[in-house]
Amino acid sequence: MNINKIDNAFKSGLQPSNKVNGDNQFKQIFEKTLHKVDETTMPSPVDHQTDVIKQGDKILNLLDDYARLLTDPGQSLKDIAPLVASIEKEVSLIEAEAADKVHHDHELEKFVQDLAVTANVAALKFHRGDYI
Repeated sequence: MNINKIDNAFKSGLQPSNKVNGDNQFKQIFEKTLHKVDETTMPSPVDHQTDVIKQGDKILNLLDDYARLLTDPGQSLKDIAPLVASIEKEVSLIEAEAADKVHHDHELEKFVQDLAVTANVAALKFHRGDYI
């Protein structure tokens, strides 16, 4: 058996054909699929205004709960104190978030300022002892 003939036959069978070199369908399909995968793994753009509004709504709900608890004679101020702390924490978060994210939206800035003032006045009155 002649080993050189086997080697030459193997090398001649591996020559690229013109059709494979000229046809880029596999490459196009691969790139298209890769692009689809990239789109699904990329994070979607975040709407900062919606985040601030949702956080504002959360604070308004906390203030509603606070007002309801103040009118309930079965609740002591000691029971209400954790809710007031939660309101203060959320207000500081929304103020920091709004300062970074919505500095071009004047209406949203005004909403955050009004909400912060209202919540801070409520917390101040609680800590000052207006409800004793």
